[in-house]
Formats: sequence, structure tokens, C-alpha cells
Amino acid sequence: MTHSLADLPGLVGKELFRSDWVPLESTDEETFRDATFLREEFLGRPTSNGGPGERSVSGFLMLSMLVAFHKRELDLGSGGLNYGIDKVRFLRPVRTGCRVRVRATLLDLRQKDGGTRVLTRNELEVEGTDSPAMIADWITFFPRGDAS
Repeated sequence: MTHSLADLPGLVGKELFRSDWVPLESTDEETFRDATFLREEFLGRPTSNGGPGERSVSGFLMLSMLVAFHKRELDLGSGGLNYGIDKVRFLRPVRTGCRVRVRATLLDLRQKDGGTRVLTRNELEVEGTDSPAMIADWITFFPRGDAS
């Protein structure tokens, strides 16, 4: 179910969405590594001949995926700004080749500085496991939104 910003006041404490499963491939990790300057030549290290294969997924890649999951699952408009992370914990390694999903719960909603501040708890789950790999309390600010 898609929610708009106007729907949110009645949803505090409730799950906003549980996404579909998404595969994390080695190419996703390689692309993220390149985009964040973790390339071996930038780090001043010799280039290795290690090819694609199963490897650990960067915690920051998993954290950055929250934006895509939220944009896909919610209809809160394009004006939301990343206001910050209150807390994030990486609880277990995630390997490439796994499938992940996000479960988002609305923790708080308040009017602030002419906009709406939205706090969600996001649990990144790995298919086949019984506890989340990451939990992040993420704040988004909507400057012109009025959720009251």
C-alpha cells in the first residue's frame, strides 16, 4: 500500500511498508565501491586480479538503498531531504548473491521549521535469516509538506 505525506499522522507506530526481495549482486558492490572512491588506484594500492565473486556488501551500500526503497514504496513527493540518521547498526554481514528487503515503521512525525520531519525505523532483512542485518532510524524533512 502506498502512503502519502497527508496519511502519515495516523500511522505513527505502524509499519509503512515491507518491500519486495531484491538481489544484491557483486556488480552492485563493485559499482558502489567505484562511486565512493574505494577504487584500488585511488587508495594507492596495486590493482588486484580478483574478479567478481561472493563478497561482503558494504554497510554504506545497504544504508544508501533506503532512499530507493522509500521512493519505490511510498508516495511522499520528491521534495524530501535527507535530514540525517539518528542511529544505525550493522548487525551481521551480508554477502553478494543474497536477497534483501526493507521493513519501514513510522516512529515519529512532527511539524518543524515550516515543514514535516519524518522519522522511520528501517530494518534490512536477508532472505532465509531470522534477524535483521541492519537497523537504521532515518530522518527525512519535507520543507513544504503539511502532514497535519
